[in-house]
Amino acid sequence: MVNIISICMELWKSEDKAQEEKKFLADLFKHMPVGYVRMKLFYDEEGHVKDYYFMDSNTMAQILYNTRGNSWIGKYASKVDPHFVERLPDLERVMRNGVVRDINYHLDEKNKYFHAVMYSPCKDEVVLMFSDMTDTFSAHEALDRSERLLRNIYQNIPVGIELYDKDGYLVDLNDKDLEMFGVVRKEDVLGINMFENHLIPEEMRERMKKRENVSFSLVYDFSKLNGLYVSKKTGRLNLLTKVTTLYDAQNNLINYLLISLDRTEATEAYNQIQEFKDFFTLVGDYAQVGYAHFNALTCNGYGLDSWYKNVGEEIGTPLPQIIGVHSHFHPEDRALMLTFLSDVIAGKRTHLRNDMRVRRADGHYTWTRVNVLVRDYRPREGMIEMICINYDITELKETEAKLIKAKDKAEESDRLKSAFLANMSHEIRTPLNAIVGFSNLLAYAQEESERVQYIGIVEENNELLLQLISDILDLSKIEAGTFEFVYDRVDVRQLCEDVVTSLRVKVPAGVDLRIASNLPECWVYSDKNRLRQVISNFVNNAFKFTTSGEIAVGYMLRDGEVEISVTDTGVGIEEEKQKQIFDRFVKLNSFAHGTGLGLSICKSIVEQVGGRIGVNSEPGKGSRFWFTHSLGR
Repeated sequence: MVNIISICMELWKSEDKAQEEKKFLADLFKHMPVGYVRMKLFYDEEGHVKDYYFMDSNTMAQILYNTRGNSWIGKYASKVDPHFVERLPDLERVMRNGVVRDINYHLDEKNKYFHAVMYSPCKDEVVLMFSDMTDTFSAHEALDRSERLLRNIYQNIPVGIELYDKDGYLVDLNDKDLEMFGVVRKEDVLGINMFENHLIPEEMRERMKKRENVSFSLVYDFSKLNGLYVSKKTGRLNLLTKVTTLYDAQNNLINYLLISLDRTEATEAYNQIQEFKDFFTLVGDYAQVGYAHFNALTCNGYGLDSWYKNVGEEIGTPLPQIIGVHSHFHPEDRALMLTFLSDVIAGKRTHLRNDMRVRRADGHYTWTRVNVLVRDYRPREGMIEMICINYDITELKETEAKLIKAKDKAEESDRLKSAFLANMSHEIRTPLNAIVGFSNLLAYAQEESERVQYIGIVEENNELLLQLISDILDLSKIEAGTFEFVYDRVDVRQLCEDVVTSLRVKVPAGVDLRIASNLPECWVYSDKNRLRQVISNFVNNAFKFTTSGEIAVGYMLRDGEVEISVTDTGVGIEEEKQKQIFDRFVKLNSFAHGTGLGLSICKSIVEQVGGRIGVNSEPGKGSRFWFTHSLGR
């Protein structure tokens, strides 16, 4: 630019140059890539420049100012240039001092930046040569903005940044890095060599020496600084560190950039969450409590293993395959759950607590108590967050069923006991009245046959009374746990024969009491009297309900035990009553004599000796009462 100006000055001062040189100059001015404007100055009364008009300009000046042809030539600046007043001081300074003025200026209306040179080739004239620097200025401004932005980010980003030179010496670090490592003054750590920092794993240092980019986790222990620098911090930091190599345009290494992210709080929070999760999972597994949270709109979410188990699903199954499907729920419970989810999405309901039946792999159902709660309802934003807690209550349901059954049984037992007590007065008075009445008649009887008849009646009622008292005493012993047994070797066949013989006198008319034929020899180790009591009770019961046919006492051997039975051809027992027949105070026929304790006592005796007791019967065809006893000791 200066050379061009010098040439111009020489050309203007040289009037005797050849015409071709003038033409060359004119062409140069016209076509050179620099704007050229020649101006004539006018002064006020005090000798200050007050205006100027345009004498000449080249093509580039017209292009840069976006004017048509030489439309401003011969016109005063005050008429065509709204900024002419701003130019006057520079023009006057150039004119008075005879200097070359180098300036930068901006045209707001065109949003352009220009670099210009002013000089005075002769009295009252100034030449302005200028070029468009808009792109350069814009680039500089963009670069400056970027530098300020990067510096701002560098100082305020919540990660530690350290810059090392190509030899590994620390040359800069940001404020966060100072804070993170407890450094008071930046100058105290500048110059530390990263390759000699023993807190960085040796493997990573070796890789960095090879100019590799590395990332690693680091537990930074301040107690192990060993004089590397002075820090006001103690304890440990959990860091995620990344080292990147920086190169210039010629691919020469210029810096190492080290970035450290402090994950201490996040790590501690994660560890606490993980610890709580592990604890909750442990409690959930132990107590069979499951937890899940999910979005009711997308069905995406998370569930503990115990939650999957409680709803009968395979662990890890994506929740969208479970929520809104519930394939393992009982159809009735599934319909209830689907209705609830529809109501939740519609905003009608926020919670559910219900006991659901869940089908297991083997086809049977277990019980799961399900508690579902809407935690966050924002359907327009695509979020209906729900929490579900469930737990297996199968054992609770089974216990509940057992308690209900026990309650019903206790109530029935209480009712039967009340009936038993009411019946006792009748059962006791009847034989007592017979004994007392016929004893009095016996005193006045004249005939021997009459006395024999009365004595027989008294003895029969005496036996009834004794049996009644014996049953009551046995019941009290059973309830008190003092029912005694005396064990010895017992010949079962002989025992059956003795029972049949002793009870023949009581056989009803038209009924044949017999012992089964071809009974094998059989010995057991048991209480003979208690076994006699059971068999006798079976036979006496058969007497009450058999009016014709036969009653047979027998046994059979199988699988290391003997099954002793009494079979009759009586009225038989309905199937429903067979389930209750061995319960206390149960009487199949309220008109029959007895306490309703006999078979219950038989059951206690058989269970005491380790056997089983039961009945096979069909109404109208008779009954078979039986019990088992092991053949060993």
